[in-house]
Amino acid sequence: MSKTYALLLVPLFLFFSCREKGIEVQEESSIQEIVLSLTPYEGDVDTKTSYDYDSKYFLWAEGDAVGIISPSGGQLKFAIQPKDFGQRHADFDGRGFALIAGNSYSSYYPFVPDYDLNTNAIPIHYDGQVQTGNNSYSHLGAYSYTVALGTSPVGGQLDFVYRNVGSPHRYNVPVLAGDYSKVTLSLPSDKYIIKGTLNLMAATDDEQKTISPTVLSNQLSVELSETTIASTGDLQCWAMVPPANLAGDVIHVTIQCSDGSEFVAAIAGRDSPANARRFYNAACSVYPVLTSVNSEGGSIQVKVVKSDAGLEVDVAPGNDWITATGNNSEGVVTTYSFNVVENTGAERNGTIVFTETASGLTNTVTVRQGKAGSIIGIGGWSTENHSGQAQ
Repeated sequence: MSKTYALLLVPLFLFFSCREKGIEVQEESSIQEIVLSLTPYEGDVDTKTSYDYDSKYFLWAEGDAVGIISPSGGQLKFAIQPKDFGQRHADFDGRGFALIAGNSYSSYYPFVPDYDLNTNAIPIHYDGQVQTGNNSYSHLGAYSYTVALGTSPVGGQLDFVYRNVGSPHRYNVPVLAGDYSKVTLSLPSDKYIIKGTLNLMAATDDEQKTISPTVLSNQLSVELSETTIASTGDLQCWAMVPPANLAGDVIHVTIQCSDGSEFVAAIAGRDSPANARRFYNAACSVYPVLTSVNSEGGSIQVKVVKSDAGLEVDVAPGNDWITATGNNSEGVVTTYSFNVVENTGAERNGTIVFTETASGLTNTVTVRQGKAGSIIGIGGWSTENHSGQAQ
């Protein structure tokens, strides 16, 4: 069932030269009330965790503000009142403000503090996202771009219905206990709009929500702060993602530990249009992504952390100098052992491919062996602190 909510706003700024900016001032405005309603995100129903996210709304907080755009391009800023922080329903008295009953206005969030703003090219970006704590989504508000198609006052009331531009995603990846610092999403091609613009003067709702890209990339990252997994379980990362059809793509999720070592997981992509919420659950992750041995060779270990202990994984070394020697499972964690033969030549890189039997998705570990005569260290990788350093 579709839901909307209204926001109570108060004007913080009125142009001293509003006629030059296209927003005319009247002694008695015919606008009696301004109501802003934000539509909820559509899409997945979350069954992975217990927190209440059923409403699919973001609540407004201190510092939030929207811009209202006139037909000729000027804008006014309106900010959320303190009494409505943490709320989703409100409206405000529009009398006395520089809004004309005969004009058609547009609106957007978050407000861009530029009164010479080109309303045909509102800047937006998806880089710089920082999540504080596991499964925290408070950082998404700054990237929850919304637009409201131009509307004219009816009966003294000016109504805006906002549409969401992006797509909030949550990635659940099983990992070992540890401290984590970054999540990077990678695609086979440049489909992530890192920076772009919106045209608030567009004629239709779909055109207004369409991002004109200025920077495209195959990667989108979220920095993690104060994110510790106390015991083996899911790392849950939220990202606001620009709309893109990812169906048929494989999303490779790289999770960086605080010491620089990494886990990797593979997830099947899906269509992620504007206003669609998505939940992605990785079946397993592989650690470490890179392991090094000296020229003398020896034994190395790779861990597969599963969401279900019964998950089957096929293992295939990609080089004849790497041989699988066995595995050991403890709950959802399986440790695979390999033997690396002596290297008598130049430094070389090999691979070990882990394939999820049911889905066919693969994760690849790189094995780097030093050139003949080199000594990297003695012993194996640390599995307790995830340092990836020789002990």
